[in-house]
Amino acid sequence: MLTPTVEYTNIFTLKSGEEITESMFVFKDKGNREVCLKPEQTASTARFFTENFKNFAFPLKFYYFCPVFRYDEPQHARYREFWHLGVELIGSNNPESDAEVISLAYEGLKSLNLNFVLELSNIKVIKGVLNSANLREEDKKKILHYIDKHNDEGVNEILKRTDRGEILNKVLSFKGNRENLSDLKNLLNDCGEAIEGIDELENVLKFAELYGVDYVINFNTVRGLDYYTSTVFEIHANNMQICGGGRYDNLIGLFSEDKGVQDNKSKNTPAVGFAYGFDRVIEALKMQNLSPKFENRKILITFVSEEFKGYCVKVVKELRERNIIADLDIMNRKVRKAMEYANNKYRYVVVVGKKEVEENKVTLRDMESGEQKFLRIEEINI
Repeated sequence: MLTPTVEYTNIFTLKSGEEITESMFVFKDKGNREVCLKPEQTASTARFFTENFKNFAFPLKFYYFCPVFRYDEPQHARYREFWHLGVELIGSNNPESDAEVISLAYEGLKSLNLNFVLELSNIKVIKGVLNSANLREEDKKKILHYIDKHNDEGVNEILKRTDRGEILNKVLSFKGNRENLSDLKNLLNDCGEAIEGIDELENVLKFAELYGVDYVINFNTVRGLDYYTSTVFEIHANNMQICGGGRYDNLIGLFSEDKGVQDNKSKNTPAVGFAYGFDRVIEALKMQNLSPKFENRKILITFVSEEFKGYCVKVVKELRERNIIADLDIMNRKVRKAMEYANNKYRYVVVVGKKEVEENKVTLRDMESGEQKFLRIEEINI
């Protein structure tokens, strides 16, 4: 899926949360409409679905790889323009949908041999405890922000105003797997929304385990985006968050209302997805010495005299038709200079002279080993 880089600002102010909306690049277009460089892709996907795909059969599965923009202070692994590689699964609220998306995020990084930790939660658990406390809405939002930013001091300062502080701290300090969630249910037996969140999390984890996903339950994982409704997860490597996602069952409905859509299918459209911070994945690979190593198989074709340039074009064409990366030396260098240029840039050099043309062959030199072969073009096998 490819959506516009420039979007209407209200797409993100609707439900993306303060952290996103306060860091957007916002400006007026020539029609005096407020627009922005998109800071993330999920809201754009929800908008795009509402306008183009609401009559398609469910589920719908999209993927994207696109630049996004945030006006943050540039620092290590944090940029103002960066790339998101992600997926969205629209139309199913079943726990196996969450597990499929989580498994995809997990397996994608596993295939790179990256060391990482996947942390799972359900936002209803924390929100359920907060909603049962005697707190203002403003304080609830602050606590969620403090939890997301690991600001324990800020959390504890607000918790002093409620009798649910001890319970919330026990939830936040929970360590265990799916089997241990029953202990948490006993603690929260008077909090229906939190119990609902635990039940949902248990069901998701059952399927995630079948996919072979290794995970850590961490209720500090709340995500900084306001549109998440239940399952949330993050993946960390080298003290960086490299992936985040979750379920957002109300976001598409908000866009449907904004467009005046009346049908229930658009209003009640569940969805779940994730995005890798692609730049951070690359950084983590570098830090773990796992950067992909690509074997250099490029060929430079050069000639003894310009009269053989036409034959060289034929060689380049035939090699490219066989999906071999081949370049013609268009700078008309002498063979020795061409060899110097090719060193460290090309694995092979093809030299064409009178003998090569007469016998319909080439001289192929391996720049690493120094080995030379006199052979037909079709015999080049690298």
